[in-house]
Order: sequence, then C-alpha cells, then structure tokens
Amino acid sequence: MTSTAPPDSIRTWHLWLWPLLLVAIAFAMWLLPWGDWVPMLRDWVDSHGPLGVVVFLVAYVVVVILPLPAAAMSVVGGLAFGWWGFPLSMLGSILGAVPPYLVGRYWLRDPMMRRMAGPRMHAADRAIGQNAMVFVGLLRLTPILPFTAQNWLLGLTSVRLAPYVVASTLGLAPGTLAMVWIGEMGGLATVGTSRVQLALAGFGLLGFGLLVLWLARFATTELRRAGFHGAAVTDK
Repeated sequence: MTSTAPPDSIRTWHLWLWPLLLVAIAFAMWLLPWGDWVPMLRDWVDSHGPLGVVVFLVAYVVVVILPLPAAAMSVVGGLAFGWWGFPLSMLGSILGAVPPYLVGRYWLRDPMMRRMAGPRMHAADRAIGQNAMVFVGLLRLTPILPFTAQNWLLGLTSVRLAPYVVASTLGLAPGTLAMVWIGEMGGLATVGTSRVQLALAGFGLLGFGLLVLWLARFATTELRRAGFHGAAVTDK
C-alpha cells in the first residue's frame, strides 16, 4: 500500500490579480470617453423601465454562458443602473451560472467519472462534495479560472445545486460589488461630480479591493484546513 501526497498546487500569487484587475479597469474607465454615451444609456434604461432590466439580465446570462468577460457586464450594470447594478449583476451571474452546471452535472459527469475512474479521482470528488461551500467559495473569490470554465468544472463534481448557488452568491458578491462600484464611479464622473468626491470613491474602491484580497486569502486558508492541501491518497 503506497501513500502519495500531491504537491502544493494551491498558490496564492494569483490572489493579487484582484487588486490589479480593479486598477486596470478603473484606469480604462478614466481614459475612455464615457461622458458621451453614459447619460444616453441611463436615459434609455429610465425610459424603458422593466424592459431595460430584462434586456440587461438576458445580456448578462448570455455573456456568462459564452466565454466572454462577465466582469465587464457588472461595470456596465454600475454605469446603467448605479448601485442597483449590484443586485441585478448578481442575479444575472447566478442565472447564467446554473445552466452549464446542470449540463455538466446531469449529462457529462457520469461519462467523465467512468472514463477517469480511479482512487485519486474519487477521493478528490468526495473531498470536494464534503466541503462544497469552501471549494466553490474559493473558486468564486479568485480569478484563477474564467467564470464560464468554473461553471462547467463545478458541474462535473459532486457539488449539489443548493451549495453551488449559495456559495457562488457569497463568493461572487465582493468582486461583483467592486466592478459595479467602478461603473458607478464612471457614472458619477459624467454628471460633474467633484474631483474630491471621485477621489474619496476611488480610495473607498481601493480599500474594498484590499478586502477582496483578504477574503481570497482567508478562503485559501480554509480550503487547506478542509483537506484540499497536502491530503494523502492511498492506492491499494
């Protein structure tokens, strides 16, 4: 009987991508000419009422299902709806994340498990299922995998739908709020908000970005405690 411990595959360097991503998007918001079309976008949303919300949600779901950057839609949500863009973006994220998960869970999982059957695969799958909230939360908090790829990947695991939705909601909330915050700042910049107010909002966003980083590091620690780091697998 041989005991094999997997290498240290959980790295923390990618957690720093969150603050860098926030800075990059904020810088792009500063450079691009938003002033011409942001008021037009908000006027269109106001004039169409619920239809504007439906159009945004449908577009968000399509972006999530396809391999497109969903974070950009959260920024658009902040530009178009202000802080209401946060709950709308969260709803669009979850609605878009469920279909790939269901396809993976009910059509792809069994063939994959038969094809890749082995003690390590089954041990890893059991560990993920027993610690579903931690595992899903960590993936959602870190940008190590594209959001669309995460949805398909999680459908192939033993994670059930309820913890998948709950952990996804909790894990996506900080990053989504940060993206909407950037969009809201872009909207403020188009209505003559003073530089002092914009600077305060920017410092608040930076502080929140650091909080997102801390949450990601905390999730990594909890994942290791749950047994996803250095766990031994026994082959008979």
